[in-house]
Amino acid sequence: MAIRMWSMFISATFVKKSTRVIPSPISRQSAGQVICSRRRKMKLKTKIHVFTTLLAVVIFAVMNGITYFLFEQMSYSGAAAPLRADAQQAVAKLSTTDSLPEIKTILRAYVPANGAIQLIHPDGKMLASVETTEGLHNIHVEISPDENYTLTQQNGQRIMTIHSTALLSDGSVAALHIHQELKEIGVTLNLLKKIVLIATLTGAGLMFLSSFILGRQVTAPIHRLIQQMRENRIAGAYERIKLNEHEKDETAQMGREFNEMMKELEEHFGKQEQFVSNASHELKTPLTIIESYANLLKRRGVENKELTDEALTSILSETERMKDMIRQFLELARSRQPIEVPLKPTDIVPVIKNTGQQLGKVYAREVVVSAPESFTIETDEARLRELLVLLVDNALKYSEKAVRVDLQPDRISIHDEGIGIPDEAIPRLFDRFYRVASDRNRKTGGTGLGLSLAKELASQLDLDISVKSKVGEGTSIFLTFKQ
Repeated sequence: MAIRMWSMFISATFVKKSTRVIPSPISRQSAGQVICSRRRKMKLKTKIHVFTTLLAVVIFAVMNGITYFLFEQMSYSGAAAPLRADAQQAVAKLSTTDSLPEIKTILRAYVPANGAIQLIHPDGKMLASVETTEGLHNIHVEISPDENYTLTQQNGQRIMTIHSTALLSDGSVAALHIHQELKEIGVTLNLLKKIVLIATLTGAGLMFLSSFILGRQVTAPIHRLIQQMRENRIAGAYERIKLNEHEKDETAQMGREFNEMMKELEEHFGKQEQFVSNASHELKTPLTIIESYANLLKRRGVENKELTDEALTSILSETERMKDMIRQFLELARSRQPIEVPLKPTDIVPVIKNTGQQLGKVYAREVVVSAPESFTIETDEARLRELLVLLVDNALKYSEKAVRVDLQPDRISIHDEGIGIPDEAIPRLFDRFYRVASDRNRKTGGTGLGLSLAKELASQLDLDISVKSKVGEGTSIFLTFKQ
């Protein structure tokens, strides 16, 4: 018995749990979240289509609603004006009599067509009533003293009531009510409702079609742009999109910016390929020399002292050249990063003189520095020293005579009387790995990176760098202060 009851309990529990309805996650979301989620999934063309149409419907509905309301108020005011005038005249005549037959005669003279006129005692008793439409004598209207007229509905007809106060000849006060059915106004307003509804639906339909066309026109350039981007990504190309030069809108501007971006990416990629190619070539040359001398030492041994000295000297020379090249690679890479160099007031005269003295001793050459006793600018001393080393070292490499460094109020000038630079080479002088002549750079150990690094350092120090040169006479490099 106990086992049977236990099995029944388990069965009931299992059935109860298995039949429980688990609410769907979607049912837990609010309607607003669902709408926002669907709106985010809409395409731009659909958003323009839907929201433009909805906005047009709202605008048409508001404008037509205002038009209907103003026309309705004007119609009611126009109907109330003659009734108000009749009420005033009736009140004036009622003040001259208290005879019921005369009162009815007066009321009959001012009763409107399709209406009624009533004179009511303050206690609610009907003193007199005249009507031209059946049923209006039973109408009950709640009068508001602040309103010019009161509107009520009876048997599907809208009725206007004008109320006034009449002072009878016996001194008693009575309320005068004039009622009139507004059949013509009702017909006109019903017709206006239909016209407003048709106008709203027609305007919404036209806006629906125009927004569809507008959405296609607006998104067509974007679709072309997306398609071109997809093709470029798949093909690894830098193709531009075709544009109409006469178009000046935002989509045309976006297309031009895309084409400019593709152009710059193509140029940067080309420079990157050139950088890798030149770097590989520059590193391969000293490695080849080192490998050749190492194999020579391996074959012939170290018994030949002259050969050993020559090999070790060349290996050390090429090793130093590689170290210098790698250092310039790293400096150039760091200089391309968007960093802000803190500039502070610094007397640059000692920096210029010390740099000239040190390089003069290294090259056993004369470096003439012309500068005042003190000259302070906003700069970074370490980077300025590195910049001067690059420029003065470059001048000493390509000149056998003295190098002159002049500090002037607006700039620093480095002059040499070396072989000079052709005019066509000056615009590319600061490009990475660019060398005017490979043979002369091979003799001097140049890599084509020094002036590129110098330009980056000058930019960080807020200096303009420029070159003036003439073949056979020498070169001048100017660092102009922007401050």
